Amino acid sequence: MQPDLIVILTVAAAASSIGGLLLCLRAWSEETLYAMVSVGGGLLLALTLLDLLPHTMEGGSERAMPLVMFGFALLFALELIGGAERKAGSSRLIGLFSGFLLHAYVEGVSLIASYHLDHRIGFSVLLAMVLHKVPDGVIFASLVLAATRSQWKAFWGTAALGASTLAGAFSVGAVEQIFPDGWSSVVIALTTGVFLYVSASHLVPLIQNGRRVLGVYFFAGMVAYLFVTAVWLPGGHVHA
Repeated sequence: MQPDLIVILTVAAAASSIGGLLLCLRAWSEETLYAMVSVGGGLLLALTLLDLLPHTMEGGSERAMPLVMFGFALLFALELIGGAERKAGSSRLIGLFSGFLLHAYVEGVSLIASYHLDHRIGFSVLLAMVLHKVPDGVIFASLVLAATRSQWKAFWGTAALGASTLAGAFSVGAVEQIFPDGWSSVVIALTTGVFLYVSASHLVPLIQNGRRVLGVYFFAGMVAYLFVTAVWLPGGHVHA
């Protein structure tokens, strides 16, 4: 495995655990957590619309767009299931843990697929993912802490999210050995739908229902992505 890919996987897997560790070390304000989520959401939406979606379209929109819709619908279904688990009460923690684990697994798959398609996109996905996963780790750890009153269990719960991200990444390697041709375009299309749901349908309503300044943070994330990509590629975006 390439050294830079090892670094990417380590950072992505550690992000959730860092979130849990931060919660154990200090209590972060709700405003700070929402600000991080808002910036990460803006980055993720810009990444999806400016890079992942064009790559998907170039791969053949007639075959790819249904996969985008499937990725979108998959996350929507998971959220519906998670909502049902929260209403059930007794299974709430198990439902939340399962949802977070599956989400982390999909992120690991998406990260490696993006990196194989274009290293620049892979690093962009990593940046957006870290900004998204650290608050995720804090939020998940806080839920476990509230349910179990154990900081140890809260930390190891977030460590499990990191392990799930690694599992997703390594499973892509297994798929690559079995299906070497065209596998990445399928995963990128699914990833586009997943990220589109997370950034537009999940985070945007959350931000709109919060303080007005969160919208500014979200917009700043989009502008930051535009600026960074303009610096990296002054001639514009290049799609493989």
